[in-house]
Amino acid sequence: MIVLKIVGYIAGGLAAVLLIVFMLAFLLLLPRVGMDLHAQDGTFIAKIRYGWIYKTISLPKGKKKQPKQKSEKPSKPAEETSSKSGMGKDILSKLDLGDVMCEVLDFLDDVKDRLRIDVLHAHAVLATGDAAKTGLYLGYLSAITGIIYPFLARNFTIKTLEIVLDGDFQGSKTRYDLRFACSFRPIRMLAAGVKHGFRLYRMIRQTQKVEAKAK
Repeated sequence: MIVLKIVGYIAGGLAAVLLIVFMLAFLLLLPRVGMDLHAQDGTFIAKIRYGWIYKTISLPKGKKKQPKQKSEKPSKPAEETSSKSGMGKDILSKLDLGDVMCEVLDFLDDVKDRLRIDVLHAHAVLATGDAAKTGLYLGYLSAITGIIYPFLARNFTIKTLEIVLDGDFQGSKTRYDLRFACSFRPIRMLAAGVKHGFRLYRMIRQTQKVEAKAK
């Protein structure tokens, strides 16, 4: 009798483990994740699909977060706060653009058979209020577009592929209409995401070390 109970417990445990493994395989392997992201002049709409589950996230133009109530705790010095908040931006701005682009292209090359891109639509008119700065940014983005566009056209079958950049050298407000739609299976993207994410992390750490030595 005791032996039968032990066997029953073992069989029940194995069945539970197999059920968990089956559910994980189903969640990671079978359903596709679909994303349709659309941003236009301050509005943002994201349609996310996971198998048969749909979710729409919308951020209307002009929506602002409620200000937090001030606490009675003493605030940190302004210099310390600003230095910490700007640290990440400084590191990202000093990363080598060529190395970052190579990493992005390597990632896309690794997942070109696993990632389906349906729409890549980007129309932007840059305006910064400074004609020289606008021209500089426009040159940077045009160079990036010149690298990415032919790569995508050659390696992906994209129904809508449009990238149009222009500059408003007298205006001060950038106008844009961006849309990106893709789908993939998460388990097939995991290895490539971990590999290239680790490489990007090493690039950031190396930049931080160089900046620390320079100081």
